Amino acid sequence: MKHLLALSFFLAFNIIFSQKINIKQFNDYNIEKIQPLISYLNSEIQKNYKEKDKAVRYDNLFRASMAAQNYDIALSQLDSVRSVYRKSNPIISNAMGTQYEIYIKAKKNKKSQQDFQGTYKEEFLKKYESLPVKTQIILPRYFNGDTEKTKKEILASLKNDFENKDSVDLKKALLLCRSYNSYVTGPTFDIAKEYLKELDSKNFEVKDSLLINNEISIRVVLNKKITRPESTILVNSIYPDSEDANDQKVQASYGYHSVYIYPRGKYTSNSSIEPFEHEQEDINKVIDWVIKQPWSNGKTGMIGGSYLGFSQWAAAKNIHPALKTIIPQASVGIGVVDFPMNNNIFASYSLRWINYVTNNKMLDPGFKDEEQWNSVFKKWYVGGEAFNKLDSIAGKKSIIFQRWLKHPSFDSYWQKMIPYKNEYSKINIPVLTITGYYDSDQLGALYYFRNHYTYNKNADHYLIIGPYDHSGAQGYIKNNLKGYTIDSAANMDISNITMEWFDYILKGQPKPSFLKDKINYQVMGTNEWKSTSSIDDFDKHQLKFYISTHHQLSLEKDKEKSFTPLTVDLKDRSNADELLKQKDNVLDQKIYHSDAVVFSSAPFEKPVEFTGNFVGNLKLSVNKKDVDVYMKLYEKTSEGKYFLLSTYYGRASYAKSSEKRELLRENKETSIKVTNNEFVSKKMEKSSQLVLILGAIKNPLMQINYGTGKDVSEETIKDAAAPLEIKFYNNSFIEIPISLN
Repeated sequence: MKHLLALSFFLAFNIIFSQKINIKQFNDYNIEKIQPLISYLNSEIQKNYKEKDKAVRYDNLFRASMAAQNYDIALSQLDSVRSVYRKSNPIISNAMGTQYEIYIKAKKNKKSQQDFQGTYKEEFLKKYESLPVKTQIILPRYFNGDTEKTKKEILASLKNDFENKDSVDLKKALLLCRSYNSYVTGPTFDIAKEYLKELDSKNFEVKDSLLINNEISIRVVLNKKITRPESTILVNSIYPDSEDANDQKVQASYGYHSVYIYPRGKYTSNSSIEPFEHEQEDINKVIDWVIKQPWSNGKTGMIGGSYLGFSQWAAAKNIHPALKTIIPQASVGIGVVDFPMNNNIFASYSLRWINYVTNNKMLDPGFKDEEQWNSVFKKWYVGGEAFNKLDSIAGKKSIIFQRWLKHPSFDSYWQKMIPYKNEYSKINIPVLTITGYYDSDQLGALYYFRNHYTYNKNADHYLIIGPYDHSGAQGYIKNNLKGYTIDSAANMDISNITMEWFDYILKGQPKPSFLKDKINYQVMGTNEWKSTSSIDDFDKHQLKFYISTHHQLSLEKDKEKSFTPLTVDLKDRSNADELLKQKDNVLDQKIYHSDAVVFSSAPFEKPVEFTGNFVGNLKLSVNKKDVDVYMKLYEKTSEGKYFLLSTYYGRASYAKSSEKRELLRENKETSIKVTNNEFVSKKMEKSSQLVLILGAIKNPLMQINYGTGKDVSEETIKDAAAPLEIKFYNNSFIEIPISLN
């Protein structure tokens, strides 16, 4: 699970080559005299800079053009950046680069030479009034910057990368242009902030740092234009951020009031921070308070993704009568399928996340330092210490981390946080779940969805699922998703659909027209959405593939029983760097298969639509009492590219139940039922092949199961003993769901 940081105009910076630019002709690197250098660097950048991601490319070119004062070209490139997001997120698309556009237009205005500040205000108000209200609200996030810090960075770059140098890398040239652009425009940001504050106060009233029961911190944003009691949108977030009030104003602009809830210990609360543990009771306390306020009409709805999505299911465990609907996006399946453990296997990332949210009342900036965290995970992996020492290796003991490790099963500790079994039968409010094929919390989102229907046959629960990652499922859709360019039909405005849903439930407006049936899914490769009434529909037609001793996926089982062997040296940690650099791209030229065997099918004779979850029955024997296995399923295209379909991780001792561990008998055949992998919908082309990677987990990003039968968190490399020997029997199979439409 990854926290979704607010999308800003500061897009990813990525250059994959080291083009050199000749700078012999320059010798004056005074910051106030480098405009000629900037103009020259820009001309070289415009000619030589390459980047596949359109948004990143146009953003970088725009910054360089603006720094060089090529204003007309810069505005054109800025419009190209906006066009990438115009369909999927028009609110943000309209706001992107506004701080620079206003500056450019003020500079181009002839009156600016006599009165720049007056001209700037004129251009600011003109632009502000042209924007939709929802875009006006989020503008403050684009007028942030530290001019002095930027100046120091420029001076350091000039000294280290330019002075007394004959040439400079294109990457460093582009960084200098970007920084110089920020340095020049930065002083106008404070001017803009004052205008924004004045304009904003006419529409909204903000009541910050309120405390409920002296332990739950909330912020209320009221829409001043609402003259009678109205419904309230609630968000429970463990990620306090300076921009939250602006997000609340966007919600309120749709004709609602907004309340952000921060769990115990966060923001202004002085309680202990205990993630996930109190939402099931604390949200109801806040709802009790909300409905007693004069501005409330007694109806509330909830929305949000990741932890915020989990929170809604926690609230639904003992549902408040005033909670009329929830919109959980990318919802964490806490303790059961995806976080902090995936099918009972703890992830190293869990410690990184814990530190992020528990180190202080706001957020720990060290979370973003991926290089530092990878060095921690590598040190643990190479050193072979027990997984429960990971926090000490990172620098300090974590009470929460240690508490979680004491619950490797989906036991009562986790069960009390979310609805459990028959508790779903009491959830009779309408629900809209949103997730993605490559959402790291898809397993959680669909766990709730399936359980709701399992225990409540009449559940009013809708699902939207498409080619999105964790942030995409929350409305920040990427056109290029890890190497795969999504179909244009998938690039839609999710935020608008969610607000239409609130209007539907809370105001009696029509249901969102996008929702054709209970399950709405985008078939990758067809540029169309489909819908159906039940998730069980996808299991009606399946293709069964057996693993053959010839490394084939075969539609026919081998006549004679045999096996494919796999040996894994659990002591060998030489591949640490190699494992940490893997990106798990959706579409790639090659696949990585550490400690695994690979099976491939014959080419498909005609196109096949793969929609749903693959399942399997893995027959194996192991020379240990336990083993962690992984499976990755790909489509290999006729061009030789690999398209990731789904991934499965599983601990053999929990194959029968996530709630109770049952150790294996050494060297005795056992069965692992393969479920809880990612749902996907993809048109597989004629001549494509199905490729299965089947292996054992030994990775710095996950616990290492040494197979002794002890608590895996306490095992060390000393428990490795003999190499792991697995026999994958050829009566093992997987079944893929196919559509006959």
